[in-house]
Amino acid sequence: MTFKKTLIIIAVGTGLSLSGTTHAAWTGDAELGLSSSSGNTENTTANAKLDMDTAADSWRHNIFADAYYAEDDSVKSAERYALGYKPRNFLNDKDYLFGILRYDQDEFAFIDGRTTEVVGVGRQFISTTKHYLDGEIGIGARQTDYIVDTSTTNLDDNEFIYFLGGKYTGRISDTARFSETVRAEIGDDNSYIESITGLRLAVTDSLSAKISYTIRHNTDVEGAKGDNTDTLTGVNLVYGF
Repeated sequence: MTFKKTLIIIAVGTGLSLSGTTHAAWTGDAELGLSSSSGNTENTTANAKLDMDTAADSWRHNIFADAYYAEDDSVKSAERYALGYKPRNFLNDKDYLFGILRYDQDEFAFIDGRTTEVVGVGRQFISTTKHYLDGEIGIGARQTDYIVDTSTTNLDDNEFIYFLGGKYTGRISDTARFSETVRAEIGDDNSYIESITGLRLAVTDSLSAKISYTIRHNTDVEGAKGDNTDTLTGVNLVYGF
């Protein structure tokens, strides 16, 4: 599936689910991080994220996107993009059904394009002003266009997957908040695990500084540098709306 088709599906799905209902305004976060070093070595990195939500009756809608780019000595060393849509339909105060439609591209993990579809059930275990914790389980499928490499030769382009996910946020103080988000997509040929740990410090009512540490692991795909695991440490400026 092409990136353009994925965008169309996300737009149509969101529009159909929100049509005819009164929904709250979109709220969320926009993040941007840049770094550059020079001297004996030159290094440049840039990353951007968007995460936005709205609610309509028993529905919650989430659209997310992120991009990451890096250069070492003027040679591209990383380039990743992701875009997705996640609706949730609450059955009661705690339990909900959810779906995920996600598109990823990661040149240095030999993924020219990957579309993932998941359906499942989730539960909010804790939801207070200080702490939030949820967990999700589901099944789905993914379609991957691999870049030709010895580590991707025998991998199936179309794969059934099991999904596990969870999110925790905790307020440390009036201006500090900790977060941890994990997800695992378990397939016969390759399993993908991602962990994002963050510490957010409020600067003003709408601006924050965020320190994050991300781990991405593929069990059976070695990237361009021969590693199964990528890590990213980021310091971003966050605008809340």
